[in-house]
Amino acid sequence: MLVHRSVNVFTPPERIESLGRTYLLGNAEFSREELDQRYGPKHTGTWTLDRVGFLPPMHGIYQWQNDEVRGEATTSAFLKWGERYIAYSLSGGP
Repeated sequence: MLVHRSVNVFTPPERIESLGRTYLLGNAEFSREELDQRYGPKHTGTWTLDRVGFLPPMHGIYQWQNDEVRGEATTSAFLKWGERYIAYSLSGGP
């Protein structure tokens, strides 16, 4: 049986799944430049904002990754919504 869960195309969802963990919608959104400024050159020099998944139909899910944590869940995730990145925080549960 195929179950289709619709996605509201006008607002970001309250929760997303990424790398096996659940993330809850935060209250911040950023442009890519604002994300780079917020985390600074020291952070962005060793970390990269990698696409780790997607939310249909075509919203990328991104997390800061480096060689030590590549492919593992981190404390925050960002959903690309148009040209903005919507912040999500790691939920206490799986």
